Amino acid sequence: MKNILARGGIEFLAVFLGIALSLWVDDYQEEKEIRVRLMDDYKKIHSEIKEDILLIDTLITRTNELLDTELYLMKVLDRKEKFDFDTVVSIITNLVAPTFFGNISAYSSSVTSGRFNMSTEDEITQKVSKLYEHYYKRLVLNGDLIDQRSEAFDREHALEFFKPGYNAANIDTASIKKYFFGNRFHNGLLLYHDFRKRNYLARLNDTKIILSETDSIFNLFFEKNEKNL
Repeated sequence: MKNILARGGIEFLAVFLGIALSLWVDDYQEEKEIRVRLMDDYKKIHSEIKEDILLIDTLITRTNELLDTELYLMKVLDRKEKFDFDTVVSIITNLVAPTFFGNISAYSSSVTSGRFNMSTEDEITQKVSKLYEHYYKRLVLNGDLIDQRSEAFDREHALEFFKPGYNAANIDTASIKKYFFGNRFHNGLLLYHDFRKRNYLARLNDTKIILSETDSIFNLFFEKNEKNL
């Protein structure tokens, strides 16, 4: 009787260990697959971040160029630069509001799959989340606002300059010059310039900093993993 019980216990233990081992193997394979896919996610996110660094550098340069042209107009308004009708018209009709929209597809895909939140790389998780969930969203919001300022400036202040910009006939240059030196246009230009400089350019520079920081974290992470292979 005791032998039968002993054999039964051994068989039960063998079955139990077999099931436990099978579950452990399944869990191990699943975790390994998640790590592999998460590593691929990191590479894709990093690739998009590097693209965005180039994009934001270009946009910062363009924004500074626009600020310089606006400063030139202010100098003309303050009689520190000579008024040239064609130059002033060309500048005003070409004032635009280029905006930044970052690449988010790799990050969104990783988050949607649930893999990103399984990461044990806390520094990467925190920095990347901060980049996309705070800085990118704030920059998009400010981009929408400067688009609105640009449309308002064209509609409310720059409209007078579009006819000569298209070489229309019977242009009253004296009236347009008087309008240019009036308080209404001057104040409208100052409002537009101030938002571009103090808000939008500041958000671009803030985002560039965290993009560079995130890029450095990824570079160190991949370098460390290559050494461990």
